Amino acid sequence: MRLLIGIIWLLWCGPLLAATEAIPLRDPERVVFFALGDQGSGSPHQKRVAEAMEQVAAARGGVDFVVLLGDNFYPNGVLSVTDPLWSAAFESIYTGAFLAKTPFLAVLGNHDIRSDPEAQVLYGREHLGSGRWRMRARQDSLDFGIAEKRPLLRLVLLDSTLPVEEQSRFASGALSAGSPVWRVVAAHYPLRSSGEHGSTRKLLDELLPVLQSTATDAYLCGHDHHMEVIRLPGEPLQVISGAGGHVLYRVKERLPGSEFALQGRYGFAQVEVGRQEMLVTMFDDRGAVLHRSRVGR
Repeated sequence: MRLLIGIIWLLWCGPLLAATEAIPLRDPERVVFFALGDQGSGSPHQKRVAEAMEQVAAARGGVDFVVLLGDNFYPNGVLSVTDPLWSAAFESIYTGAFLAKTPFLAVLGNHDIRSDPEAQVLYGREHLGSGRWRMRARQDSLDFGIAEKRPLLRLVLLDSTLPVEEQSRFASGALSAGSPVWRVVAAHYPLRSSGEHGSTRKLLDELLPVLQSTATDAYLCGHDHHMEVIRLPGEPLQVISGAGGHVLYRVKERLPGSEFALQGRYGFAQVEVGRQEMLVTMFDDRGAVLHRSRVGR
């Protein structure tokens, strides 16, 4: 059944399915990237997180790419590809020697669609500015690396502002096709969260079953402005990395399965994928390790 669904989706959606992004990896058998959301404030906090990212990248000789988890431009997104916010909240922020050469893959958040979300797509398609911004479409699927002739990582980028039915349909096709070693989904809204916004009921009802049926390994998100890792049997590892630079939120009563939750501290997540293990590390805005979670095969 999964194979049949994947074939139907491939015929429908064509070239957007798991095309290999032109991002050279430092090691084709290991993928390393940062993930953070709710960063687009242009504030000193965002700049400090960027400096910590540069510090961590430099210590390991670079990372392959960065995933921005939405709310890329506060308060109302960008008006066009020439909006000054491109410089104030992106180009002038991530300026270290390593990050200045690193691709940034982005998804949309609720603040991004208040103006013209298609401007963020166009900025990526046309390789404007520094050329680091990558957003080929509002939803996308990309393969990275290789392991025994299989894609090492399939990264599915969802637009949380679209109807959940549309997100689920896209995710089902993208995650079902082929046989990647690891499946990771990045979006803006959380499945479960101990933060102020809390869990997203519609995603739990409609998207989570898709992630479970396709054996998705991890779900990365923001929206709640704190850092948290939730691990529950039968569900993907859920990583909330919403402390990228905007005002921070408090953590309410921690949910079952919450193995790490921190309020009042800015930071970001690092995801490292190898053949046998996925390692998620949470860093603060000084580059200090706060927590590590491992998922093995």
